[in-house]
Amino acid sequence: MVECHSDGAAPQVGDDGALLESYSARAVDFGEVLELLAAEALSSLGRRVVEELVPRERADCLAARERCQEAFMLGRAGDLPGLAGLTDPLPDLARARSSGRALEAERLLSLRGLCEAAERLAAWGRERAADTPALARLLSSGSSLAALVELRGEIDGVLDGRGRVQADASPLLARLGREAGELTQSLDRQLARIMASPRVRAVLMDGQVHRRGGRRVLAVKAKSSGAVRGITHDRSQSEATVFVEPQEVVEAGNRLGEVRVELAREEERLLLELTRLILAREALVVEAARRLGELELAVICESWGKRMGARVPLLPGESGAAKGLLLRAARHPVLLDQVERGQLDLVVPIDLRLGGDFQMLIITGPNTGGKTLALKTAGLFVLMVRCGLPVPCEEGSTVPLYEGIVADIGDEQELRQNLSTFASHLTRIRAGLQRVTPQVLCLLDELGGGTDPDEGAALGEALMEHLLAREVPTLVSTHLGKLKEFAFRHGRAENACVEFDVKTLAPRYRIMVGTPGESGALVIARRLGLPEEIVQRAGECTERHGDEVAQLLVEVGEARAQTEKVRASADEHLADARRAGAEVEEEREKVARRSEQLEAEAQRGLEERVRGARDRLRGLRALLPQVGGSLRGELEEILKTVEGDLSGASLTKRRREFLVGLAKGQLVYLPRYKRRVIVKRVYRDKCEVSVLLGKLKITVPFDDVTWYEGL
Repeated sequence: MVECHSDGAAPQVGDDGALLESYSARAVDFGEVLELLAAEALSSLGRRVVEELVPRERADCLAARERCQEAFMLGRAGDLPGLAGLTDPLPDLARARSSGRALEAERLLSLRGLCEAAERLAAWGRERAADTPALARLLSSGSSLAALVELRGEIDGVLDGRGRVQADASPLLARLGREAGELTQSLDRQLARIMASPRVRAVLMDGQVHRRGGRRVLAVKAKSSGAVRGITHDRSQSEATVFVEPQEVVEAGNRLGEVRVELAREEERLLLELTRLILAREALVVEAARRLGELELAVICESWGKRMGARVPLLPGESGAAKGLLLRAARHPVLLDQVERGQLDLVVPIDLRLGGDFQMLIITGPNTGGKTLALKTAGLFVLMVRCGLPVPCEEGSTVPLYEGIVADIGDEQELRQNLSTFASHLTRIRAGLQRVTPQVLCLLDELGGGTDPDEGAALGEALMEHLLAREVPTLVSTHLGKLKEFAFRHGRAENACVEFDVKTLAPRYRIMVGTPGESGALVIARRLGLPEEIVQRAGECTERHGDEVAQLLVEVGEARAQTEKVRASADEHLADARRAGAEVEEEREKVARRSEQLEAEAQRGLEERVRGARDRLRGLRALLPQVGGSLRGELEEILKTVEGDLSGASLTKRRREFLVGLAKGQLVYLPRYKRRVIVKRVYRDKCEVSVLLGKLKITVPFDDVTWYEGL
């Protein structure tokens, strides 16, 4: 059973590969698209989230879709979150758990960076909760991200900013550190006295204290080595110098070595204890990483979508959506990437629809005409949307949340099973028939190919009737002429063709719904120089098939093509209206943002003036003791009145809401210090807040805090 997370978690399944195959991921080139998305990732966490993407349960898909839309909105406003510090903790956690050893200081610092990023992003989410509720839910303070904030404190208690164990991380470490320092100073003093001796100074190569194997030694001339009693630890390559530890410092050197071993052991114990503490909270760390990874995925979708011209398509039932699948100017992402790399000149957009008037679309036309590309693009878009990803298309495109894809695309042979091309097709179709439902999209490429055309057409027709009876949404491509007639006998089926330039023999890739396509075999044969008598004879043989039926197909096809043109024109007008509406909405957002900016600037000026007035009032109060008699009381009353007026002067509606919403853990800005700080406690009776300024806890009045920077 797939587990559903309403906040946007990926489905938890036992076999992600099986889930991907239920959407025919390999057949529609999903892996190549994930590689393109992974290249947009800014962190190892984002890269893993992309690489592990699988189709989501409906609630998860809708949540991911909403986050993606919010990221697009933030991108337009230039307000995307900074992702510095994000990193994937899972490899480190797995390594620590399997080895039983402490995490290296470098990896702990990396985890600390993740904790810091979580704290910063949680505050970012709180500030934008009204505008981006889906992202805010992902980063809510009640989630496991709060555990990372606590974990950061634990790491800071052991490591400094450069990844070294702090000297006071434990009482034993502090004591050993002091002892090591005292021993070092004692050794330095003793060695200085020894080197100051004229007898010793005369046999030294230099006046420096050297180190060999962690021991302090003197460089003594080899021919006079007996002049300094002690332990020889090394010799120079020329044998002219020996490095001697004087006997007088050996005992102290031994103790210093022991203390250093104890220091290293205690540091290792502290790192191991910290690692165990992290592993005890592993589930919370993994959950927090999942949430942050989903945030980065939304940012990846925004940057990739901007580059590829992608958007979040509509779902059936939404305002302006089609009843079924509708692709407007769809472009396959892999082809778009090839254009960027200069490997392809252009990508011709694909317009395609399925559902509403018909549940089966039969695409006909010559080989290499773009039929397979149309099927792959449709299937890929369905899978991408089910993963919560945007797709390169135009406004008005609609992609239902299908529950799977059955695809028989391509003519690769199953060599390991020694199957022919035709048998390979049948094997895939047989497996797919076990899964088809009205909620599963079926893609059949070159139906009836690979065998006798008459038998292939008969089998294809029977299969299409079976799918229609089960109300399975189906896209079929074929170049068999007999299957073109199917749509004229079945009301829930429709023909389409792919355009082909018979002059250049090049595909145009455009799909025309309502018109059956021609294979163009005779025209192509003539263009390629096949003897004319052969082409003419082939034409005569073709005519025997039935001129009346052919003429009927042409007339019906022309009628449907005309209807489709009218529909396409209406769709275009509707799309123009939607674009105009979107432009109006974008302008409205710009005006709203400008209004907020102007309000902030006005608030800033007001608060600066109020702050200046308060400073002058404090100066006047300092002079009150110098005023005597009744005048002092009168002045105090006047000052109280002025202070009361000032307290209300700066309270715009937004500032009142800000002060009412002040809470522990919130990020606020202190204009006086030009710093963003975390609220530790709110004293509403005193109109004060306690905040953490660096490592210093201070208390400031409400008037000294605000929600925006720049004062």
